[in-house]
This record gives sequence, structure tokens and C-alpha cells, in this order.
Amino acid sequence: DGQVDILTIVHKAGLAASRSEARRNVEQGGVSVNGEKVTDVKTQYAGEDLQGEGITLKRGKKSFKKIVMA
Repeated sequence: DGQVDILTIVHKAGLAASRSEARRNVEQGGVSVNGEKVTDVKTQYAGEDLQGEGITLKRGKKSFKKIVMA
């Protein structure tokens, strides 16, 4: 349906070793997208959100990734 969930994004970006680690990071408030904290593990992003400039994914204080879907 063109949607991708936050756990998959964090895991595939290499910011978490597994989806369960990604879930813990999100639940504990350690993940933000474009500067806004994500605390709901069911958060999803449409393919259109990832095109163009994409999103900036942050885990913790120093781990950043720019996510862009071509």
C-alpha cells in the first residue's frame, strides 16, 4: 500500500540491529524524524514522504541518516 513503518526504516537504515531493538529505541523516545520525536511504533510513512528531500532520521544523540527513496 506504499506505506513503510518506522521500525523497518530504523532497522534498514542500520541504526538498529533488529526490529525489536528498533522498537525499544522508539518506545524509549530515542528516535526522531525531521526533528520530531517518534514514540508510536505504529507510525508509518508514505512513499511520497521519502521522495524528493526525504526524511532525516536520528537515533540517540549522534546517529543520523538521510532517508531518500528514488
